Amino acid sequence: MPEFSRTWWGQRFLAALEEFTDPARLGRGRSYARGGRVLHYTLTNGTITARVRGSINPYFGVYKEPLYETSISFKAISAGDWNNVIQQITARADLVTKLLLGVLPLDMVDNSVQLL
Repeated sequence: MPEFSRTWWGQRFLAALEEFTDPARLGRGRSYARGGRVLHYTLTNGTITARVRGSINPYFGVYKEPLYETSISFKAISAGDWNNVIQQITARADLVTKLLLGVLPLDMVDNSVQLL
């Protein structure tokens, strides 16, 4: 997993993504990325769109390398929810200190649903 993220936040994001999505699909995505099959991608307004070269698989009747687009969309957190999270975090100096040091406190992760 670390090869697909450069930061602690990226690693945590990928771990969270793995908790609620198809692990086989993520595995194929990683394989495609490692193999240079992601030709182009863009990030616009919370949506990542990628152009990808698929795989030839005669077993499934795929004899020519397919080219397709795929996308992932994320719903933005509302301004009101962000304000709530910020108020709760800033009320605790220990959280602010750890975040500034690049550490995501475990109690914050465990309570993240409650913050929103």
